[in-house]
Amino acid sequence: MSQPARHRVGVLLEQRNLSPAETLARAGLADELGVDSQWLVQLPNQRDSVVLLAAMAARTGRSGIGSAILPLYSRPPVVMAHTALTLDELSGGRFTLGLGLGHRGVGEWMVGAGTTPPAVAGTREYLQITTSLIRDGEVSHDGKWFSGHASYTGPRRDGLAVHVGAFGPKLLELAGELADGAILWMCTPGYVREHAVPALRRGLGRRADGRYPGGAGFEVAVVLNAAVTPEPEADRAGFHRYLSAYLRVPTYRRLFTASGFGAQVGAGRPDDEMVRALTAIGAAENLRSRMDDYAAAGATRMLISPTVSAHFDTDRFAGTLRGGLG
Repeated sequence: MSQPARHRVGVLLEQRNLSPAETLARAGLADELGVDSQWLVQLPNQRDSVVLLAAMAARTGRSGIGSAILPLYSRPPVVMAHTALTLDELSGGRFTLGLGLGHRGVGEWMVGAGTTPPAVAGTREYLQITTSLIRDGEVSHDGKWFSGHASYTGPRRDGLAVHVGAFGPKLLELAGELADGAILWMCTPGYVREHAVPALRRGLGRRADGRYPGGAGFEVAVVLNAAVTPEPEADRAGFHRYLSAYLRVPTYRRLFTASGFGAQVGAGRPDDEMVRALTAIGAAENLRSRMDDYAAAGATRMLISPTVSAHFDTDRFAGTLRGGLG
């Protein structure tokens, strides 16, 4: 992928322990501060992020808005495309659809969406239907796992992008082949450089539609948990507790092992080295330096995820974004 002179800076918002009014206030503040884009997380036990994204579209006017991510099990592919097209119209052409496989246990047991398809085969069919409807305004596809026969009569924008949230090589290859970008989470700069970017390039090399020649214009968005704070040790301790839950999830265990944290995965608990590698907590200079590391590894957009005290405290939330924006 071609590298811009300076990576763009967005923010990843979480609803955790915030009211809708507080979440929208953060969105308005981030818009005023000048972030490039705002992305909303969807967890299975939270409010529907699509509804909040619609409210964010009305609350903001400058920054792009996006989903990071909407799980495949939450909507059939035709409905996902209609959702994206509607949000794009509401936002005045500022929406980016970020979707991903989600977790098997959530889709099958918690949501009751049926048997989860094989990751690559199922996501391929889903993307083919969703991107066809978004790009062409119609689709007719019969697949083993997903089918769709529909059209869309509302306004459509040619530039409405579809990003895939993934970090495994096979799904990243698929993102390069069919999507407009990838969203990476809990990845170190080394993992981005050595695993993610090569996989995306392999997928880009298989594109049949002529989009993104040489990778130019293909988005690589990296989420970075960050806090500009005078109490870095307290925030690192808080993130240590947060990270511990991920070490119980098989997909993240594989990611962390590939990132060089096999000992921590084997022990079942993170350490200070792992926390520091996956965050930018402390001074603003530290945050900007880490963002430069990701840009050098191949990131084209940084999504700052204000963590621990920067999530709960509005002043530190704003200070963290200002630190990243420079």
